Amino acid sequence: MTSWQQDVLGPNFEQLTLDLPAGSPATLVRHVGESSPGASSALAGVDILYVHGWSDYFFQHELAEFWHRAGANFYALDLHNYGRSLRPGLLPGQVSSLTEYDDDIAAALSAMGRSGIPEAAPAGLGVEDSAGQQTAVADGPDEEAEQQSFELAFLEEARHRLSAAFDALAGRERPEETPEPSGERPLVLLGHSTGGLTLSLWAARHPGAAAAVVLNSPWLEFQASEVGRAMVAPLIQARTRFRPMVPFPSIDPGFYTRAVSKRFDGEWEYESLWRPDRGFPVTPSFLHAVFQGQAHVAQGLGLDVPVLVMLSDKSYLQPKWSSTALAADVVLNVDTVAKRALDLGSKVTLHRIPGAFHDVFLSPSKIREQAYAGMGRWVEAALDTAARDRWREQAHRAPEFKARI
Repeated sequence: MTSWQQDVLGPNFEQLTLDLPAGSPATLVRHVGESSPGASSALAGVDILYVHGWSDYFFQHELAEFWHRAGANFYALDLHNYGRSLRPGLLPGQVSSLTEYDDDIAAALSAMGRSGIPEAAPAGLGVEDSAGQQTAVADGPDEEAEQQSFELAFLEEARHRLSAAFDALAGRERPEETPEPSGERPLVLLGHSTGGLTLSLWAARHPGAAAAVVLNSPWLEFQASEVGRAMVAPLIQARTRFRPMVPFPSIDPGFYTRAVSKRFDGEWEYESLWRPDRGFPVTPSFLHAVFQGQAHVAQGLGLDVPVLVMLSDKSYLQPKWSSTALAADVVLNVDTVAKRALDLGSKVTLHRIPGAFHDVFLSPSKIREQAYAGMGRWVEAALDTAARDRWREQAHRAPEFKARI
């Protein structure tokens, strides 16, 4: 691991190269400006870890500045084979499983000074194969061990639910079992698009590691819905076996770039080599990895921490340009994602923002202001332990009050 150096975003940003076991490095970026005197007490000292989406990298300096003014420590991770982490000869964005990013995240958390991150829980979720039979999703070559992990996790979950049911029948109240976040500082995970899917899966495998999860237009489901994914997945899987690295023909019409880039109708300047106008080539291997992740989400992740999902109020997925693209998500079917978000856990808040782009924080300035305010207010409330304890005490007293009436 090298030392921190000034980043391309300017003097208030530094970057650190993270050496990973697989060889391809990742890059961590941090904001190092002077502390803000108006910082929120609930957010002071909180660690924010941002992960970008597909064919993207971190350049949203305004997002970092927002969190810095709130008193948080902001970090952004350019995953291996993306952005600052790209090296000659590497295939941009290539990954065969989203769990490969576990090493990136672990290295980032270590560089942030965090220790004691819980070990990954067994991946015990099943998905439907092309024949409609239930199978365990294997993240590695040992499918037998994966099946055993699935069975153990299933039995443990069944035991927990039966115990809770018996307690309910007996009239006994069970205290809410929420693991305390590891480390001295609360960790908030902030992911965009594929990064949102990746962080959701990571948080489910590492219960107790994060205090809250914020998702900015997460790619939780295929644009054509779960039915469409189920129809396409076997074809993608077959191509992954025989031609995993041969990219599909590009179908990106460039509308998103036109809406975001300052060269066209947008407000943002960025490195086009790290964020091409029509995106990186999509390989069957990468798409299969995303489909596997989305299948996990569809089975229910059971996240035990508060989750905020931010989405535009509408999509524009037509092949012909329209001014509607300047006030909509032109990448995802936001209604499909909104429905899938309910499978993340039991503490999900959905914020639909009129006129927002796919990356909410690249939207026009007035819309960004609304998004920042809503996100900051939500995270502050999610991390306000004093308020949480106060309202929990109020709720505990409610039956006592009712009994006196």
